[in-house]
Amino acid sequence: MNIKMLLYTGIIIPIVFWASTILCGFIHGNYNHLSGTVSELGATGTRSEPLMATLTMFSAILSMFFMMGVYGACKQLGLNIIPVFTLPAFTFMMGWAAMFHAGNHLHSASGPVFILLYLGTLLVAILWRGKRELVSVRITSLFSLVLMLLIFLRFVPFIQNTYPGLIQRFVHLGWSAWFIGLSIGLIRLVSLQENQQLLNH
Repeated sequence: MNIKMLLYTGIIIPIVFWASTILCGFIHGNYNHLSGTVSELGATGTRSEPLMATLTMFSAILSMFFMMGVYGACKQLGLNIIPVFTLPAFTFMMGWAAMFHAGNHLHSASGPVFILLYLGTLLVAILWRGKRELVSVRITSLFSLVLMLLIFLRFVPFIQNTYPGLIQRFVHLGWSAWFIGLSIGLIRLVSLQENQQLLNH
């Protein structure tokens, strides 16, 4: 599997995640995406639990391929690889949620690990300089960070009490945008490099 194929998983993962929330929301029944958290879709005893757990674990597995793609692209393009080491936070968190469903006392224990993704978006914006083609990736990373920082709306009582699901989805939208931005940006750079090498030969 080449680097570009691995990178495409960064586009597939958000599609799987958002499709799973919509589909499982229907299966769950009486579910409101603005007030209900994603964890409720995989909560123990719900109708949507088996499918949500399966698709969440699938996302975790896909993310391992995505990490390999980003690492390979960084090595090939001469980019700083430090941001890559924040990506396992996603794999761990999704895998954890798939194994320990809402209702299990261990379910929320992985929460703090997600902070690494916040760090990852910032590191990309800071460390990936020097290539004009990376400007869009860095801008997307900062945009993703802003979206994920909307988690602090939880400290606004009215919003947290009324729309906890919406607040959580801002965070999911943030990492989704980041993954897609990384995928498209790195695929474009890898393709440009490969085309240049062909021209040189």
